Amino acid sequence: MPPIAINKDMIKTLAEGNQEVFQRVFGVFQPKVRAFALGLIKNETDADDITQLVFIKLWTNHAKLSEVENLDAYIFGITKNTVLNFIAKNRQPEIDLDCLRETRATGATPQEQIEASDLKLLIDMVVEQMPQQRQTVYRLSREEGLSNDEIAQQLGIQKKTVENHLNLALGEIREMLKILIFVLFGWGQELFK
Repeated sequence: MPPIAINKDMIKTLAEGNQEVFQRVFGVFQPKVRAFALGLIKNETDADDITQLVFIKLWTNHAKLSEVENLDAYIFGITKNTVLNFIAKNRQPEIDLDCLRETRATGATPQEQIEASDLKLLIDMVVEQMPQQRQTVYRLSREEGLSNDEIAQQLGIQKKTVENHLNLALGEIREMLKILIFVLFGWGQELFK
């Protein structure tokens, strides 16, 4: 069965509080919202909770939808913010003041600073989900700038083990970035014609 197209008239009807249209929108976007949350959180129960929160927010604020032209982007924004709020509530992120100074010094725009900060937060979240030794190897390599030989010597493991941990860590981060790129560039584009 082809996906149901969500057009501007449906968005307007949803903004008026039509529950039938809300159910259709839910049917189209729920799998995408859940997949995005699960890809980042790696916990099915939490992903379900986040998905539920996204649609509660959508319904609670349905009157604001009359101003929305791209429902896909709007729902993605709610999802991203809900995931980031979940992360913030479940861990206290470390604020890297040096990184902030570097970003300002490079002349990055405020939007670019926010995007860089969001990306760093997502990568940190993926790293925190890794086994402890993989986290340690990744941080020693990428955050402290140690060579593979130095890491192996410091941890008392083989250089090949360090390389394996780095490859696995980078693979997990790449997988998260693939999900993010899919969401940013592929999420629902076929629905808006």
